[in-house]
Amino acid sequence: MARATPILTNFTAGELSGRLEGRVDLSKYANGCRRLDNMTVFPQGGARRRGGTRYVHRVKDSTKAVRLVPFEFSTEQAYIIEFGDGYCRFYRDGGIIVQSGAPQTVYEIATPYGEAELRGLSFAQSADVLYIAHRNHAPRKLTRTAHDAWQLSTVTLNGLAVGWGPAGNYPQAVAFFEQRLWWAGTGNRPQTLWGSVSGSYEDMTGGPNDDDAVEYTIAAGQVNAINWLSPGKVLSVGTVGGEFVVSASSLNEAVTPTNVRIVRETTHGSAAVAPQRVGAAALFVQRAGRRLREHVYRLEQDGYVAPDLTLLADHISRSGIVEMAYQQEPDSLLWCVLGDGGLIGLTYDREQDVTGWHRHRLGGALDGAAPRVESCAVIPGATHDELWLSVVRTVDGQTVRTVEVLTQGLEDEAAQAEAFFVDCGATYEGPAATAISGLDHLEGEEVDILADGSVRARQIVSAGTVVLEQAASLVHVGLPYRSALETMQIEAGSPLGTAQGKDKRITSVTVRLYRTLGCLIGAPGETDRLPFRTASDPMGRPPALFTGDRDVLFPAGWSGEARVAVEQDQPLPLTVLAIISDIRVNE
Repeated sequence: MARATPILTNFTAGELSGRLEGRVDLSKYANGCRRLDNMTVFPQGGARRRGGTRYVHRVKDSTKAVRLVPFEFSTEQAYIIEFGDGYCRFYRDGGIIVQSGAPQTVYEIATPYGEAELRGLSFAQSADVLYIAHRNHAPRKLTRTAHDAWQLSTVTLNGLAVGWGPAGNYPQAVAFFEQRLWWAGTGNRPQTLWGSVSGSYEDMTGGPNDDDAVEYTIAAGQVNAINWLSPGKVLSVGTVGGEFVVSASSLNEAVTPTNVRIVRETTHGSAAVAPQRVGAAALFVQRAGRRLREHVYRLEQDGYVAPDLTLLADHISRSGIVEMAYQQEPDSLLWCVLGDGGLIGLTYDREQDVTGWHRHRLGGALDGAAPRVESCAVIPGATHDELWLSVVRTVDGQTVRTVEVLTQGLEDEAAQAEAFFVDCGATYEGPAATAISGLDHLEGEEVDILADGSVRARQIVSAGTVVLEQAASLVHVGLPYRSALETMQIEAGSPLGTAQGKDKRITSVTVRLYRTLGCLIGAPGETDRLPFRTASDPMGRPPALFTGDRDVLFPAGWSGEARVAVEQDQPLPLTVLAIISDIRVNE
């Protein structure tokens, strides 16, 4: 009988496909997980529980889908726009904007876009103006003059000689590139791009001068409609049949009417999902919607390539990616909304070779199933980028659509009473109280409660209120959710070669934790609560957050598999830095 003590030092490969169960030779195998639910991985290596979502407001009409769109004038003036069926509403500083002088009236404006058209909208922003493209509507711009003063108007493009319109023949995509406003992909000219006069975004007057407007049609063997534009050092163009690059003949020159070069670089084909620019790469969804690719220049190929970022986790986006948003701070995370309402994340740091996927199931229910995420958007916040979500869930027997914002859970320097690990949650902060109200959005639902850092018994919200047995001054209340990390089959080796295929037994595990409290550890399906309270801890107060190693004996018997699961089902933080297993292998 052989003994081994392998260590899992990081989880940066994220959740891996079941097709990799036999690839213990793969370098990323030991750094991956069989399951990573409601956990994120960070570039330094560990995995931590995602923060909860804070409730902001219900959408205007819960029977209809909305789309959330960022509007970022500056880091201090950033908004989320709720595009709904024929209207826009606006959010700022964690709340919805109301009309001046009428605090009970939500501010909104009318739009021509119906519910079914929202996913087809394309956007490009310059200062206080957001340009909007949709194939069924003449181009428009949304202009902000104050927090509660927005105007949507039709764009008048001077000098445009082509016949855009009627419905179906307007541009599909819009972007800014090299001081020009570019439009592309009309119904009758799906492979054509139009660039404005340099520095004059609504002037499309052509001519021979370098700053005149540009018009160019991609020459290809078959007609492939342009689905998106992504500006960087070059203008990346995603079409149904492949990915192109627009530039001048030299990168040191600017695109002009007589100096424009369009080259097909890859042939994967792109879905009509807005890509996300991360550094020099454009992350885009392949035509069928199930693969995420990275369009980036590689010196060794002297051209652009588009490797598949879902290759090692081909299961995670199986229902199709329909929307994406990129969160730069505090960690580099790409968030993806799936066609079935799932939410997945990708920790993406190319410099550290980190591309790890994780899935996120929000707390609560929707007709007995998990809540459904319909839209996501990111704007800068005071200390980190904020991910905003539109969520469909069941509350008190009714289907509702809510706007929520993902929290950081617990900042490294924050007191443990500030830990926010509930979904669709709310916070009371003030004089010590027992009756916590303002929870009408959770009426009739069972909720988790963290009061002054202590976990309280779950309650059903009644009349928008929960009642504590002991008064508290900082209380977080919201829907419970479970976080889980499950390792791949641990390869411990043996004197005869591999430990795979042999009976083995994990006798104990040492788990290295960071600022953690109240988790469960064990074999999958057999986890037990890890105690943190010691005899020296004062009664009536929660134990302090724990950082360090904890040893756990495993009651599990002999098995052909060797896996470790770490879970959290309380409104408390969990960060796993490493797992060391003591394994016996039967030769």
